[in-house]
Amino acid sequence: GFGVGKTTLARKVYSSLNAMRHFHLRAWCTVSQEYDKRRLLLEILTGIHVLTEEIRQMRDEDLQDKLRKLLLKNKNLVVMDDVWGIGAWNDLRNSFPDDANGSRILFTSRLHRVASEIKPDSPPLSLSLFSQEESWQLLEKKVFKEECCPNELQRVGKEIAYHCQGLPLALS
Repeated sequence: GFGVGKTTLARKVYSSLNAMRHFHLRAWCTVSQEYDKRRLLLEILTGIHVLTEEIRQMRDEDLQDKLRKLLLKNKNLVVMDDVWGIGAWNDLRNSFPDDANGSRILFTSRLHRVASEIKPDSPPLSLSLFSQEESWQLLEKKVFKEECCPNELQRVGKEIAYHCQGLPLALS
């Protein structure tokens, strides 16, 4: 679904100390509903390599080849955020070597079927909305840290949490 925190969670994984230590190269690209293969290739290359003018002038096939060579023999984490369909993955698939070296590609999508199409044998992780009580607890912790919410603010606080409709980002 929209706004449940997929990108935020992916960004936390991507930026974590563990990811920095574990993966030699890391790259992030935002796919979106209308995507451009060349832009995605350049975005990924920017994350793992210095983009020279020569690279910018390359044809798409050469960019894919360059990316593949850079990723080969390295342990990589590539995040493809906000994937709307299998097309973007099909367009880029050949850029990613499958040399079973522990590299990972993390996809985020608001569409459950996209994850199933990309990797049918791996069940996708679904994020869900918070309950009203969980929303209130998150809001209270965010606003009051370790303190408790004063009684006179609880009603309005719970009302705010209710209007966030369980969306974690609306609460943070």
